[in-house]
Amino acid sequence: MFGQKIWDFYASWYEKLWVQKLVLKPSRALIIHTLKALPPAKRILDAGCGIGELCNELRNEFPSTIIEGVDPSPKMIDRAIQLFADKNIRFICGNTENVPKTEMYDYIVSTHAFPYIRDKQLFLKKLISHLNPNGRIFLIFGNNNNLYDAFWLKIVKLTTSKAQYLSVEQTSQLFVEAGFKIGQIKRIESAFFVPSVYLIEGIKP
Repeated sequence: MFGQKIWDFYASWYEKLWVQKLVLKPSRALIIHTLKALPPAKRILDAGCGIGELCNELRNEFPSTIIEGVDPSPKMIDRAIQLFADKNIRFICGNTENVPKTEMYDYIVSTHAFPYIRDKQLFLKKLISHLNPNGRIFLIFGNNNNLYDAFWLKIVKLTTSKAQYLSVEQTSQLFVEAGFKIGQIKRIESAFFVPSVYLIEGIKP
C-alpha cells in the first residue's frame, strides 16, 4: 500500500534527510500540539510510522498511552525497534490490513504516507473501522493546492515511490465519503518557501 524498496533504502539515514527540519519535524510537532488539546487517549495508531520518530514523541508526551506503529518497510520497522523499543510501543511490519480487526484506537495519525497509498478511499474506510466512537484521524502530507505546490511536488516525486498528491479539498471529500466529519484543518509552521503541508482531521460520528 505505501511502497517499500525506496523506503528500505532510506531507513538507515532517514533522520538525516533534508526534509526532516523543514517538513517532518514541524509535522510531528503539529500532531503533538493538536493531541495535547484533546482528551487523553488510551491507544494511538501511527499508520506509515517509518523509523518510529512520531511514535517515540507520542510515548514521551503521553507515557500512559499505548502506541502502535505500522509500516510496510522491514528496514524501517527494524530501525524503529532498534531505536525506540518500549513496553508501551508496538511496531507492526505491514500495511493497515495487517492490523488485527479487533484492535481499536482513540486516535490514528499518519504523516506523509497518504500520497503513496493507491486506494485512498479503502485506506480511510479501513481506518474508520479501527476507531472508537468519536475517534479521530489526523493526516498530514504535502497538498497539491496550487501551481507552486505542483511544481515542488514534481521534484519530490523524483526522490520517492509513486505518489498522488491531493488538494485539501479533494482529501476532505474523501474523508466525507468514508464516513468522517471534517474537523480541524491546519498548516504546519515552516519556512515561507515550503509548499502546502496541512493537517486534516476526520472525526468518526
